Amino acid sequence: MPPAANAAAFATAAAQPGFDAPLLAFAATLAAFLAALWICAVATVWHRQDSLIFRPDPRPLGAVPTSLAEARFRSERVSTADGLGLSFWAAEPLPGWPTLVVFHGRAGNAADRAPLLLPFAEAGYGVVLAEYRGYGGNPGAPSEAGFLLDARAHLDWLAATWGEAAPVVCGESIGSGVAVMVAAERPVRALVLDAPYTSVADLAAAMYRWLPARRLLRHHFDSISRLPTVRAPVLVLHGDADRLIPHEHGRRVAAAAGGRAEFVLLRGAGHPALADDPAGRGMDAVERFLADLAVRRAG
Repeated sequence: MPPAANAAAFATAAAQPGFDAPLLAFAATLAAFLAALWICAVATVWHRQDSLIFRPDPRPLGAVPTSLAEARFRSERVSTADGLGLSFWAAEPLPGWPTLVVFHGRAGNAADRAPLLLPFAEAGYGVVLAEYRGYGGNPGAPSEAGFLLDARAHLDWLAATWGEAAPVVCGESIGSGVAVMVAAERPVRALVLDAPYTSVADLAAAMYRWLPARRLLRHHFDSISRLPTVRAPVLVLHGDADRLIPHEHGRRVAAAAGGRAEFVLLRGAGHPALADDPAGRGMDAVERFLADLAVRRAG
């Protein structure tokens, strides 16, 4: 019961005959203190939720390292519908290969994910390391609505520049919600989700059980309600040692997909699954998933 409700309960009890006056004074003071503390907690979470959800790394992406440039990675730039210019890195696909568009998690920036995606570029896949507003030296502040604009801009750029209208969309952690949002409204070849959640609202409600977390949220990232409209094949990977997002979220995400979906639980893997998978089985699962789709286009 919230402290505010406790205060009302104390007042009701105080109205009963025989209630001790000193005890009443103490109870009223305690109830008022708890209520004030609860209200302060609500206000703090409301005002700090952006910093709790997003941890943007402002370091500019800068020049592409030689090892990545040799695999066709280049610095690119895209404009969003609300007028922001976003820098990102991308490797053009070899003839006949599809492109992976990768939306990273809440911390770091796109450059941090480049080593993990390098083998796919070396194999021939195109790779777009999408970058958000507020991350990687880009202007703007992170938000759910803003991330969707950023994702649309990257997919529009991909279609206009490389002629890829239905890429493989990948999302890591907070980026899984971004990937699901665009997959629900755009054609995609497949969807790969690393350590996804059903919704940020579900996570917040479990983490802050004593607060009206769902009502406080400005950024819901409600993947579970959008997934039934996603008909493309879905691969979900989750580590059983993930301490940030319980792997049951990943299982529920796979079950909610509107088309064929596969859930892979990685033993000993943390968060995110692919980057914290000592055995490397997650990358093997992704490679098999893409191969099974026969995603190579006719050259």
